[in-house]
Amino acid sequence: MLKRKKFGDFLLEKEVIQREELTAAVKAQQVSGKKLGETLMEQGILDECRFTSLLAEYFQMDVFPASDIEITEELLALIPKQLAYKYNIAPVSLKEGNLFVACTDQVSGMVVENLRRVSGKRVHLVMMKPSDLSSVLQAIYDEPPHDGDFTVEDAQLLSPDYAVNLLDGLLAKAINMRASDVHLEPDRDHLRVRLRIDGMLKTVEKLPPASAPSIISRLKVLGNMNIAEKRSPQDGGFLFNNNGYATNIRVSSLPCSRGEKVVLRLLPSREDIFTIKDLGMEPNTSEAFLKTLHSPHGLILVTGPSGSGKTFTLYAALRHLRSDCVNITTVEDPSEIQMEGITQTQIDHTAAKKYAYCVALKAILRQDPDIIMVGEIRDGETARLTLQAALSGHLVLSSLHTNDAPSAVERLVDMGCERYLVASALRGVLAQRLIRIVCPDCRQKYTPSQEELAALGLDEGEEHDIFQSSGCVLCHGTGYRGRTGVFELLSMDRQLRRMISDGANAAAIREYARGTLAMRTLREDALQKMLRGISTPAEVLKVTREL
Repeated sequence: MLKRKKFGDFLLEKEVIQREELTAAVKAQQVSGKKLGETLMEQGILDECRFTSLLAEYFQMDVFPASDIEITEELLALIPKQLAYKYNIAPVSLKEGNLFVACTDQVSGMVVENLRRVSGKRVHLVMMKPSDLSSVLQAIYDEPPHDGDFTVEDAQLLSPDYAVNLLDGLLAKAINMRASDVHLEPDRDHLRVRLRIDGMLKTVEKLPPASAPSIISRLKVLGNMNIAEKRSPQDGGFLFNNNGYATNIRVSSLPCSRGEKVVLRLLPSREDIFTIKDLGMEPNTSEAFLKTLHSPHGLILVTGPSGSGKTFTLYAALRHLRSDCVNITTVEDPSEIQMEGITQTQIDHTAAKKYAYCVALKAILRQDPDIIMVGEIRDGETARLTLQAALSGHLVLSSLHTNDAPSAVERLVDMGCERYLVASALRGVLAQRLIRIVCPDCRQKYTPSQEELAALGLDEGEEHDIFQSSGCVLCHGTGYRGRTGVFELLSMDRQLRRMISDGANAAAIREYARGTLAMRTLREDALQKMLRGISTPAEVLKVTREL
């Protein structure tokens, strides 16, 4: 974005003042603390009409004559008196849902956005002579408010639906921008709103700080949380409908030094997106994973760090396995995605006996299950119960935090599981990451540097169709639009089970799997997507740099 030139330089460019006059005015301004325009008018260099015209041209606004004002009761109700005097603005016209607001200087985007929310109209700023605006304020509001220290949030007093409309607008905006999370973060002079889009956080709004309590209270009501509790973390959730499209929203609040931070996780409630073909697997990986899912019993693990899409993969697997002939039960913390045709239970740490994973698993095994999904293996007891369930005739799916597929074996052993049980129960491990997709509307062919080729492990002499993008309107200037998965599938055979029982480490398992089982690593899978024009070298290196 181009930086706007200073107003003084603009006046010099228009040849309405001389360099000496500007220098003298700036010196006088530094002493008085007044704005440059006021100083120039006081010195008689510019008259009010000429100054207003130039300022309107500088800010690219229209000049609004005081004689054209159309005052109605509806118009006056749109901007409270406190707000008008605080920011020296006045409503001057209302036409077909467009609210014209007069000002004598630049008005911040935050104020304009809040005017839009409070009024429910499209707000247009117009320039007016300072003397005319002062007269207009006195004429339409009679007298200034007694307490001049008011902010935009005071409009809430005149608009009971302020928090409701504000929150609905934020959620609709987040959904339209394909955000996965919304962060509401209180700061000293604003409430920062950030969206996580394609894995990256981006500030989209800065709301007045006093708007935070009403927004957070509204979220707590929707999420069935305790409004009065502000010193302890809380979790909740609700269903948000936006133009007929339902979105599950998980709410998490956290006390902080300036109030409470709230993070919203946005989860689509429609099941049609949770299919294995939508995950981004290469055909041979997808075929091998489906074959693993059809095992009559055993343990299948999905591994990766937080935010790598493990839950989506697990539910895609459950959607594939779901039928009227099988009993599927899941235990999670929390149950973020609702799916018909399966039984879902959520652990509860606040219960008297603590309904934890191990307690839930013992109960599930008495419910005649065919397939069990454990949200995450976090401790040794849960790991051992999961292995026992897999060895007693059940197909068990779960997730684990490891960097790659071979490391899952060592993680289970570190949790206290015997190697022979791991070798007998394990049917496959799918490691995954999410990689951003280069924007198809603004991507361009790109020749990587020698350093990038060396880092990617590609030969310099080979020709490849590689793309990158500088960004466009459709991708919000990021160069990427959407994400897809990269995968590393470790399948099991007799020799690998024997190696695990005999104490093979992750390096030996990886070497055998790559050589004999033709396992494609995460880096290799990401490279394939890059060479097919799906992603970029920078994204491949960022996502797989530790591998």
